[in-house]
Amino acid sequence: MLLRFEGLKLGRYFDIFIFAGMKRVQTSSCGTIALHFYGILPEAGIAPLVLLHGFCEDSAVWKGILPGLSDLPVIAADLPGFGASDLPSAADISYYAEAVVQALDTLGVTRFYLMGHSLGGYVALEILAGHGDRLAGMGLVHSHPLADGPERLDARQRGMELIRSGRKDLYVSQLFPGLFAPAYARAHPEVVQVLTENGCRQSAEGITAALQAMMGRKDHRDTLRNAACPVLFIAGTEDMLIPAEVTWSSALLPATARVEILPGVGHMGMFEAPERVTDAIRVFLG
Repeated sequence: MLLRFEGLKLGRYFDIFIFAGMKRVQTSSCGTIALHFYGILPEAGIAPLVLLHGFCEDSAVWKGILPGLSDLPVIAADLPGFGASDLPSAADISYYAEAVVQALDTLGVTRFYLMGHSLGGYVALEILAGHGDRLAGMGLVHSHPLADGPERLDARQRGMELIRSGRKDLYVSQLFPGLFAPAYARAHPEVVQVLTENGCRQSAEGITAALQAMMGRKDHRDTLRNAACPVLFIAGTEDMLIPAEVTWSSALLPATARVEILPGVGHMGMFEAPERVTDAIRVFLG
């Protein structure tokens, strides 16, 4: 059965034809989480694909790959503090993970596939650590299991100071251009602009909470070593945040892993190479 919900606006750039709907789910202890539904209605015994977006984003970042997944049950969550979800009451990655799990509990989803982009990957690893028995498989899309090093901690701290000084839009406008491979950013300034505009719509409180949560996250290499489910790694050769060699070394940790390296792609494969990302996910699920 196809989902048919009313009132979802997809935005001028992400204009796709797919039946979809959004439900704001009240969790037991983590506020309200917005879940966006695509494709077919999840049936009993069928594990849906759950997508978690990255930093300064919301679930809209996945819409470029959704047409290729329209025959599958897909749920894209807005993480706490982003999109239509409530602000987090704790700036901790474990809080974000528990919010997602509680929202899925409310829907009766007990087993699922999980894919996380960047920040969403950090949340996915936390879910793997605490609820690994519920995962049929998980994917790190331009993400990794390492904790922040001194350089990254310093950059995040400076970012929080800039936002708290009232210059959130300046922070966001400096963030997104560097996430793409330079050639793609030059050829598609409209994509960078749409993501920047969407990032500026996120609240200053939500952005600073996510920065704090990322700064405090733990190393999850042992989590990957102990993973009972297969793990997909998607990386770009021109990702300035997560070099491909970090992806290769991380992929050696789980017992079962699949790696998809995207040539000429930066940190945003869902935009830079949507067909390759979709194909990688479909092969992994299959």
